[in-house]
Amino acid sequence: MRTVRYIIPLLGALCLAPGCADDPESWTSGDPDAQDDGEEPPRASPKTIPSKPSFGERALARARLWIEAKMPYCGGPNGGKDAICGGVCRRDGESDNEEWNAYRSDCSGFVSWSWGLPAPGRTTSGLAPYDDEISDVIDVRDLAPGDALNGRGHVMLWGGWVDEAAGEALILQQSRCGQVAHEKVAKFTKVDATTLRISDGRVFRPIRYKWAR
Repeated sequence: MRTVRYIIPLLGALCLAPGCADDPESWTSGDPDAQDDGEEPPRASPKTIPSKPSFGERALARARLWIEAKMPYCGGPNGGKDAICGGVCRRDGESDNEEWNAYRSDCSGFVSWSWGLPAPGRTTSGLAPYDDEISDVIDVRDLAPGDALNGRGHVMLWGGWVDEAAGEALILQQSRCGQVAHEKVAKFTKVDATTLRISDGRVFRPIRYKWAR
């Protein structure tokens, strides 16, 4: 008896050839005639986009330039009349810098430089809460590095809480005649939502530059 063989086409059968795929579009090269050599295609390295420093980070960095240069306290620009300590403002060494010379190097001149305000700088009365043209009073709970604390006759840059529960915070400042720009940890107590008292009894209002970003 003669055996009759039936060949049944297998539609959609799996291809067992190397590099073959059910869907031609899934080939590595997109070309069904290409052969897969077993190596993965090269992958592009992810690019890290550097984040732009915040206003507060820039303010602290600028402040520390004066601290590192040991900027002397003076109530006038370099070479100008010292309206606070008397005499003439004289800077030397690293503190004698053309970019800084037009600024007063008193407390408000220090904050003005740190905030990037025009020389010679604002005075304490030209900042909130006394003048709200360029700054606003904020809540104590909203304080962030780069903000400032302004009180009658003195303003300082806020560096952030070191231990909020203990009332310890970092401040950056020009404090008085005969001293240089510096940063230190000071102790504060909260008087109300928008007022802090430093350990020597002076009270300050937290303020923020209106265009801080």
